[in-house]
Amino acid sequence: MKNCAIIIPVLNPTSSLVDYVHRLLAEGAAEIIVVNDGSKEDLTYIFTELSTIEHCTVLTHDMNKGKGRALKTAFDYFLKTYQHLEGVVTADADGQHAVEDVCTIAHTLENNENGIILGVRDFNNDNVPFRSLLGNRTTSFFFQLLYGYKLKDTQTGLRGIPITELPRILGLKGERYEYEINMLIYAKKKNIPFNEISIQTLYFDNNASSHYHSIFDSIKIFAKLLSGFLHYFYSTILSGLIDIGSFILLNSVILVGLPLEARIFYATFVSRVLSSSSNFYMNRTFVFSNQNKLTQSIFKYYLLCIGIMLSSYILVTSTTIFLGVNVILAKICIDLLLGMISHQFQLYWVFKTDETIKKQIIGERDER
Repeated sequence: MKNCAIIIPVLNPTSSLVDYVHRLLAEGAAEIIVVNDGSKEDLTYIFTELSTIEHCTVLTHDMNKGKGRALKTAFDYFLKTYQHLEGVVTADADGQHAVEDVCTIAHTLENNENGIILGVRDFNNDNVPFRSLLGNRTTSFFFQLLYGYKLKDTQTGLRGIPITELPRILGLKGERYEYEINMLIYAKKKNIPFNEISIQTLYFDNNASSHYHSIFDSIKIFAKLLSGFLHYFYSTILSGLIDIGSFILLNSVILVGLPLEARIFYATFVSRVLSSSSNFYMNRTFVFSNQNKLTQSIFKYYLLCIGIMLSSYILVTSTTIFLGVNVILAKICIDLLLGMISHQFQLYWVFKTDETIKKQIIGERDER
């Protein structure tokens, strides 16, 4: 741990924090940075005692600004003061992160300078509070659904971050708990590998000491999670308008003299070509930020498009002829469903990162 600083954001701690810091330093931590995020005045004596400990720095917010801001304050101080160290380990002050687990994350970080280390808990344990179980399972599900990576613990506060990534992470948005989920989204988009390390699952008094606001903070986290999906939603809507507009124009005006089956086929084909071209560009550039070979992405994308187009033709024709549904209504409803299916194929196949990075990010190890 001689090459890492331990960062501890704190709000209204107990006196046990002093002993926690002493134990971390005794295990070899190079520096401890404690951020007092607007704690009560009658707890000032704790921070006064901490400030007298060698290699322990106390930074203070005059008022509570949130965990995200506390981490940013510490990151900024670290970058200005400890350029000779390799990175930081963030830990919580509520007793959930055992000293030995902090040490494990620090040692892993020192041997793995190219990724973010996550200390992950086992949520199958009987001592996990229901709100913690529900919150983590839900965010993990949506993170995998929207970003393509299965993380066991999206809300862990025990993380190892190399100094090379800190400047960019410092610039991310978020002042409270949503800042931590934003780190994960940033890492995924930049193909920064994750290394998940199992840690003890510790909760005390049903996690009563946590300052996490179940409603307010959860809304912010989910808003941040869904923000990435909104880019796909916008590109899909724009492409869908091109597709539907072209289909209506072709089906109702230009090809009106053809038989129904032929009219639907040609209208579907031409409108899909027009919309898919714009959709490919927007998705590759802005939504999935894919850096794979262009020809490979194009091949996979248009192979998917052919499948979606044929499915759209078959389903629209079938519902129109056999169920008597209006052709325009059938087209809109079916393509909405196919659009959701297409998102998953693009995420997991068309614009998927290479296998080596994927294995690193979801915590698998290459056994070769």
